[in-house]
Amino acid sequence: MKQIRNILYLAIIIILTTFTARASNNMISTTVPLLAKYVLFLPQYIIGILAAISSGASFITTIFINARLNSKQRRDIFIISSLIYAVTIPLYAFADTLLIWLLSIITGATLGLIMPNIITAASLLDDRKLRERIIALYTLTLSLSLIVGPAIESYLLKFVSLREVFIYFSIFGLILFITSFYLEFPEEKHFKGKAKVWSNQGFRAAIFNILIYNIPFAIITTFIGIYEKETFNISLSEITLVYSLFFAVSFSTRLFFFLKPPERIVLQMFVSAILTGMGLFLIYISKDFSLFLIGMALLGIPHGSAYPLSVMTIGRSFKLEERNVANSNYFSVMMIIGILVPIISGYIISDLGFKFIFLLLIIFVMVFLILLIGAVRSKEFKEIMENTLS
Repeated sequence: MKQIRNILYLAIIIILTTFTARASNNMISTTVPLLAKYVLFLPQYIIGILAAISSGASFITTIFINARLNSKQRRDIFIISSLIYAVTIPLYAFADTLLIWLLSIITGATLGLIMPNIITAASLLDDRKLRERIIALYTLTLSLSLIVGPAIESYLLKFVSLREVFIYFSIFGLILFITSFYLEFPEEKHFKGKAKVWSNQGFRAAIFNILIYNIPFAIITTFIGIYEKETFNISLSEITLVYSLFFAVSFSTRLFFFLKPPERIVLQMFVSAILTGMGLFLIYISKDFSLFLIGMALLGIPHGSAYPLSVMTIGRSFKLEERNVANSNYFSVMMIIGILVPIISGYIISDLGFKFIFLLLIIFVMVFLILLIGAVRSKEFKEIMENTLS
């Protein structure tokens, strides 16, 4: 009975911290480019750099601070970061061409100390099935926040300006700060020596799997709203509704994972990669809004599957005392993508247009799929899967 209460408590805290952090962060990620473009009138390559510095700040705090702290230190810095994050959100409403840079850095830095710890908290249980069900709940909550957040924003934009949206979303930051006191940071075994993260084939498979999707998603987050408006001439409110459709499909996928945690991870990784390529191809050839929506909906499936599959693979590939380091390295890779992709794609879009970038993304999907195949066919990866399923 006590174990059930503990698991229920963990689940509730994971839901609250994950939902508030991701809903507000996604709003910032998708709305700041619109604010920069249509209110501050910044060019697209500058918008790409703006997104990159936020991810750069996350990378620095994740890999150089969070990965090196013990559990007590991480708890303290998690609470402090949540407070700073909560205070920062409403300040976007008053941002000018200078302040928006500072706010982007602060937001990125605090999220680099918030998100990896939520991931680690979700993967603390020793029992594999319970752990992967909690991870599925965590990723399900991520998707739910990405449906509800854009839906709320779409509704608000019918009545308020882009700037005022940040004021309303500051409530999420406040809730995150309150719940940050309750996230568990149990004492970890002292790990002597250096965790072999990058040489671990399970970690490599997780990285290649997430890169197949995360590179396109970095562009979708930063530029797809601008692409929709300039290509199909839809309203800002309709743009955020497209995000809701996209994340609704993602939510359905993660709900399936929660109800039935995946066993055949490798097969599902391959399906995720193929659907990513298909979705990008439909967007590339789309000449009307309906075909574009089909492509976006199709991309919602791998958005729902790629991330939990990678997190579960890491959970199976590392001991409990190694998981914070592994998760921090994993999150830092995503942040590197968030640094490089918006900058590079911003320049490419400015010079060659959106269609070229979608074609380039399809090529990247094929390259990383080949690398993924190499990782999962290795003897070490097969042993990891056999040991965790036995």
